[in-house]
Amino acid sequence: MVQIVAFNPSLSIVWLAAAPDEDLTGYSILTYSHSGNHSSYDASFPINTSNPFYDPDNLSIVYYDLDQSMSLDHIRTAMAISDQNGNVVDYVGWGNDSNFNLVGGDAGGETVSTSNGTFAGDNDENWYNRAPGSSWDGNNGSTDNGLPPDLTPGFPPCFTRGTFIRTPGGERRVETLCVGDTVLTAGGAERQIIWIGSRRVRLTPGARSARLRPVAIEAGAFGPGRPYARLRVSPQHRIALESRMTDLLFGEPSALVAAKHLVNGGDVACDTACDEVEYFHFLLTSHDIVLSNGLATESYFPGPAMNVTLGSAQRAELFELFPELEHDPTAYGETCLPVLKAWEAALLRGAAERGEQPVPHDA
Repeated sequence: MVQIVAFNPSLSIVWLAAAPDEDLTGYSILTYSHSGNHSSYDASFPINTSNPFYDPDNLSIVYYDLDQSMSLDHIRTAMAISDQNGNVVDYVGWGNDSNFNLVGGDAGGETVSTSNGTFAGDNDENWYNRAPGSSWDGNNGSTDNGLPPDLTPGFPPCFTRGTFIRTPGGERRVETLCVGDTVLTAGGAERQIIWIGSRRVRLTPGARSARLRPVAIEAGAFGPGRPYARLRVSPQHRIALESRMTDLLFGEPSALVAAKHLVNGGDVACDTACDEVEYFHFLLTSHDIVLSNGLATESYFPGPAMNVTLGSAQRAELFELFPELEHDPTAYGETCLPVLKAWEAALLRGAAERGEQPVPHDA
């Protein structure tokens, strides 16, 4: 059941955690502020689930990042979640009183208290957090949000509009590709596209949209012509790299590394200038490496994260192509190369900084 797992009143940020298949249509956030010796209902806001996030190491939870105004007086302050029928499913209070009642709204009559696990504390650092499934214990103040460090946008790894994909007929912009078209793999094989998806994402200034912003890979970042022009991909899109260190550290000559794990602040960096981005992804009959602006990158891989990264309509389209995926998300097969985790990618980055520069998978 959906829970409030982190919030910062000063920044007007609330993080929720829910099950991937949990329908939050009609759910609301209710805010309360102190009034005498209790906390009174202020307002109700619909829960926006348009930008989910997930932890690659735990696909049983999906996270939602909400803009949510809250009282800043830290005196008997609270918020709650109610479902489409007005039933309270979660609530939390904070401030300088650890025991007080809520008055009005759907949560009216509930009591905030350390004894029932609904009081987060009185925190000068502004963040409060707890692990999903745990209770508030009155000592939940923190300097950060406590969320998994590798939270990933809840949409598939993607290319941005304008990216050139190599095909038997030459370079083509990704947005012009259609189901049935053929692309060339990094190994020179011809593969047919069987499904295409896209998504337009609005971005706001600052850190709030950092996880949604594309990663920009400058021309020549991995050697001459690799890529041959600036390439922008979603943060979780994986690049195919090979290195002596890849073989030494992981026993594989080549591996896939998420673009966000290759960011170095120089020729691989988060694109902070755009205010909107359109992402495209295409599926082949099996996972493979294609060439985007000349750089070896992956085609779309559904896998277990599919239930988090795709909407119900897109999943239905895939289930028509691969009926077995509906009951077994691993049925599409394995990735064509091993996938490095964040800490493994950090080792590879460290090797690059020492002169063992990884290069793209052979084109």
